[in-house]
Amino acid sequence: MKNSIKVFMSICIIALLTACSFKQNILEINQYAINFKSNKSTINSIFIEDVIVNKSFDKNSIFYTTKEYLFEEYALNKWINKPSYMIYNSLVDVFDSKVENEAKYKLKTNVINLYNSIEENKSYAVLKIKFDLELNKQTIKTYTYEKKILSKTNDPYGFVIAINQAFEEVVNDLNLKLLQINSL
Repeated sequence: MKNSIKVFMSICIIALLTACSFKQNILEINQYAINFKSNKSTINSIFIEDVIVNKSFDKNSIFYTTKEYLFEEYALNKWINKPSYMIYNSLVDVFDSKVENEAKYKLKTNVINLYNSIEENKSYAVLKIKFDLELNKQTIKTYTYEKKILSKTNDPYGFVIAINQAFEEVVNDLNLKLLQINSL
């Protein structure tokens, strides 16, 4: 009986030491940001409302498509935060947002599409975004942009670079249009 207990204990100790020696493979997740740099606006009285992103895309997942109507998410590549927060922060930085009741204008932002499209072995950043400019609680102008920018590389990092470029182009153009309205 004592021998069987010793053998059992020896097997348990060996099993425990062996199990602890296996190295677990930890998959590293890459986290990316939407952090576009744009020309600083000189509009001195604008309030940036919280950005609305299509609920399908307002997740930490980065989505891609290889077929029409079929979206998948990258397993090891994520947004560092929800796109709505990252886009809002970048817009506030560009337009130096004022307190709502002190601002002359209000800018509403609605992101409809935000994904990586892979077509014929090429990667594209797809962005569709709409801005509504309000004055005295009335929409005075709506700007809609659709961008499809070729990524330099066919990987998630290439997509992130291209989507930030798309945002930069859109916001620079929007800034020029808002400056024209503000000067009237």
